[in-house]
Amino acid sequence: MQVTRRGSIGLALALGLTAVSGASQAGLSCAQLTSVTPEASTITSAAIVTPPATVGGAAVSVPFCRVQGTARPSQDSEIKFEVWLPPTAAAWTGRMKVNGTGGYAGATPYGRLAQDIGDGFITAGSNMGHDGGESATWTMNHPEKVKDWGLRAHYYVATAAKTLSLAFYNQPVAHSYFEGCSNGGRQAMMMAQNYPGLFDGIVAGAPSMFYPDILFWLLWTGKNLTPVLGQPPALSATKAGEITKRVLAKCDAIDGLVDGQITNPRACSFDIDTLGPGPSGEGLLTAQELATVKAMYAGTTNEMTGVQRYSGAKFGSEADFSPAFADNGGYGPFIGHFVYSLLSPPYEWRREINWSTVYDQAKSALSPITAAPSPDIRAFTSRGGKIIHYHGWNDSVVPPDGSIAYLHALTQFEKLQHLPKHAFDQQVEKLSPQVVAATAQAFGKRVQEYHRLFMLPAVSHCGGGTGPSSIGGGAPEPTAAFRNAEHHVVSAVIKWVEDGVAPEKIVATRFDASGAVVRQRPVCPYPAQAAYNGSGDTNSADNFSCVTPKLQERTISATDILLIQNSLRQRDLLLPNR
Repeated sequence: MQVTRRGSIGLALALGLTAVSGASQAGLSCAQLTSVTPEASTITSAAIVTPPATVGGAAVSVPFCRVQGTARPSQDSEIKFEVWLPPTAAAWTGRMKVNGTGGYAGATPYGRLAQDIGDGFITAGSNMGHDGGESATWTMNHPEKVKDWGLRAHYYVATAAKTLSLAFYNQPVAHSYFEGCSNGGRQAMMMAQNYPGLFDGIVAGAPSMFYPDILFWLLWTGKNLTPVLGQPPALSATKAGEITKRVLAKCDAIDGLVDGQITNPRACSFDIDTLGPGPSGEGLLTAQELATVKAMYAGTTNEMTGVQRYSGAKFGSEADFSPAFADNGGYGPFIGHFVYSLLSPPYEWRREINWSTVYDQAKSALSPITAAPSPDIRAFTSRGGKIIHYHGWNDSVVPPDGSIAYLHALTQFEKLQHLPKHAFDQQVEKLSPQVVAATAQAFGKRVQEYHRLFMLPAVSHCGGGTGPSSIGGGAPEPTAAFRNAEHHVVSAVIKWVEDGVAPEKIVATRFDASGAVVRQRPVCPYPAQAAYNGSGDTNSADNFSCVTPKLQERTISATDILLIQNSLRQRDLLLPNR
């Protein structure tokens, strides 16, 4: 998309090209990009990279202009970012993609940048404001660094990428995209809610958008699965696998096909007590093991009142239960460091953290800089923004109920958005399963004009599990032959944004170690799900169709109501995005 010199000068000023004179703004060389000054940022280096080359451990196959910089929106900020640009306008698709990061990040996602530059994107990523892996030490007495990681790093990265594009090509970015899974999925939802003008298409995988609630769920899993750090787990991997086998034996066939995966675990009815001790159980589990599994299914609970706080894991996900994030991920110490400014040790999260008072204090402190559950994304959708949202049914790190609840919150918001605040709040307080189901039926098509949710059977957190999960967008990438709109979520959102063609299905693929296709299945816009046509190879997507369950078959639970209300109550959550 070519712009006039007058238009490009105006855009340059808006994007921060103030250090470049009007006569020289257009067509800077790669090396000259060090003179560009994006908002609150300094460009530290810019050079052409010629293959064969390896950058950050990632092999690159095409030449590109590698730009490195640092954004400092506060005195304690140090957001190290990279922007890679195709070497000529002819080699560029006109698209930009910014890549989200999981966990605490602390490193630029070079693998994603390497693939993107090969696909003709301007591509960008950052360390989210700090260096290092899954450790919470950087949060101690650094509230501005937490704010950079929690919400604003991608704003400066994306702004820098757009600024550099204009300086290098004398053309603005035509279409901009964001992808991320887990914490990257939370970042994706943050982009739609807080920075609605930055991106045209967003892929959000397994988003931890109810972040404080997810944080306490991870601590719950750690405390239940590993009650004493350093001691054997409360539930062995062998027994967890045996539970999954029993669940599959009971529920695999409910979708009409015995294939080793449950299409919709919410339709599964399984009595875990039959695996416990005593005359009515088979004795697979001890009383303590049974209690541990029940706690994982139940979700977090206020120990003072017994009231549920957040949802838990689904039937069939037992083999994927993981306590790692609470300790190895540093999420327990994070509460001590950030919320209470206490070192860990001596702050011991198993002793100090509860799911009543500490939960509320942490949620109050963290929501303003990490939570992204608001269903009010009108500023994003009004300019044509599209979201592809996906989640694995077997995810026990970020329970999948949150994604379904968010979809229901979007339908509720479509219905209630024009009400005065007090009337809106009254409707939220008296939500019922019948109202939620009827509203989803009435407003679901409207929501699908800008948001589509795809649930992946037998897939755990951002991939893994036994089901087909290679769809990209933060999940495993399919091979190049399958990186198209039918099989790849980023390609699908591009087609939706640029051609107006919404995805009616995504064909997920499972590959073996050699790269050969093992199984392909369509995943459908929720609540539709894949159903076997009755004949043909069950590993071929061609033999499945998307079928929407009848309204009366779509169960809405008390947990759903809790999460939907959680989302709707935070509809006005606008974060301090600068």
